[in-house]
Amino acid sequence: MDNWDEHIARNPDGGSVFRCHAFAESLRLQGHEPQYLFVGDLAVTAVRVRVPRIGTFWQIPGPGVTDVDDLLRVIDALIPLAAANDIFSIHVDPLLAEVEADQARLRARGYWRTITWTNDHTIVVGISGSEEEVLRRFSTRSRRWIKRAARDGVVVTRVEATDENCRLKYELLKATSDARFAIPSPAIATATYQQLQGAGNGQLFFAHYDGVLVAAGYAMRAGTTSLYLTGASVRKESGSSEGNGLGAHGVGHAVQWEMMRWARENGCTSYDMYGTPSSQYIDDPKHPLYGVGQFKLSFSKEVTDYIGCWEVPVRRIPARIMHMAERLTVNLNRIKLVSRFTGHNAQYNPDLAWFH
Repeated sequence: MDNWDEHIARNPDGGSVFRCHAFAESLRLQGHEPQYLFVGDLAVTAVRVRVPRIGTFWQIPGPGVTDVDDLLRVIDALIPLAAANDIFSIHVDPLLAEVEADQARLRARGYWRTITWTNDHTIVVGISGSEEEVLRRFSTRSRRWIKRAARDGVVVTRVEATDENCRLKYELLKATSDARFAIPSPAIATATYQQLQGAGNGQLFFAHYDGVLVAAGYAMRAGTTSLYLTGASVRKESGSSEGNGLGAHGVGHAVQWEMMRWARENGCTSYDMYGTPSSQYIDDPKHPLYGVGQFKLSFSKEVTDYIGCWEVPVRRIPARIMHMAERLTVNLNRIKLVSRFTGHNAQYNPDLAWFH
């Protein structure tokens, strides 16, 4: 559907990069099937996911509504459609602010919260206005690091998502994650970057210092929204941000600023930094994403907490089985002995206390 992004942009919330046609189609690389639905005039991107021995569910990055009343109306319309398409569960992940009363209404309907495919907490930076106006909204520390990077000779370039560049990006990302968060396989990451960039929805960035690649980033855009999908940098010590590509010469700030400039050039007015601790734990040094959160706070002090991803059971028994399996997997990965075999870091994330 070539004009799908135009429909997404006309939704009440203005759309999301995760609902654009290029990103949805990239999920075929992981064996999923994107489907393009309409509920009245509302464009809904659904991803059909097959779970062995259980059945098929819909993962919906949205729908693109602005309040819980509309969300419930859309869900009511989707349930019979899902049943007719042999869907046992619908996972809805709207970009609605976290409000306990709204969450209580969803629970009262018999829905339960589940793990999101994206992020429940983030920082969204406004990038409208002149470059000078955008920079003035950053913290003094952020502006200082951007100037430091330029003074020290850090060079950030927009590069093609060739196989070799994607391989270099993956190696940096693997070291950066240190098993604290999941990353896609090299083949899937490469194909995704190439598909998005080919459609004009993505861009790969490299940062060099003294001719050496020290950091990389990938940004996405759709309509007036943009998003920092992944970032990576050289690590001197595993799991440490000290003295790495992000901290030594303002490299991380320089990469972010160039990604924002790219987004602005393509008509975007907002830039989602994609993932932080919640507003409750943003300043907690024990949070596994504390360093990430502190870095992103230098661009904006406002943390956005979303209502979360909610599972709408269409057939309750298989939906409950899958939910229990997800819960078991997450809890097992918190055990250090198990994490040695799964490759996950067994750090406790207080923002997932509701799931445990």
